[in-house]
Amino acid sequence: MHSQELAMGSTVLVIGIGNTLRRDDGAGWLFATALAERLQKAGATVHLLLQQQLTPELALDAVEVAPDQIIFVDASLDVEEATLTEVTPSIEAPVLDHRLDAAALLTLMRRLYAVQARSWLVQTPACNFGHGEGLSEKAQEGLRSVPAIAALLIGEG
Repeated sequence: MHSQELAMGSTVLVIGIGNTLRRDDGAGWLFATALAERLQKAGATVHLLLQQQLTPELALDAVEVAPDQIIFVDASLDVEEATLTEVTPSIEAPVLDHRLDAAALLTLMRRLYAVQARSWLVQTPACNFGHGEGLSEKAQEGLRSVPAIAALLIGEG
């Protein structure tokens, strides 16, 4: 069994981060939606949230869902292809701000609500966050990685 493999019947919270009115930033939502569909077809119970940014209030959503795994999906200028990395809680106390990163939000979830779900960050490539709709070729290419990332999470990769 792969370390990230989803067991049949697992509950998964997929959080897509982005904004479809900021070009490639919308790739986070599109990737998250497609990934959620694949995980559901594989037998997981999937809850999908689409957010413009991570906020402390999302910790309450995690408590209500009681997920076995949480998958954050975001478009990034820092990757050339879609990546999957484990998110670990932050050692430092998270800054209570309206904008958090995945590690800080996971820390809040664990400290305040004892959410123990394994967590993953999917980053999909992006290069244009300007105003407008539509994805660059780079972001479109990243979306083609949904099946491969889903296979890794399901344990088929």
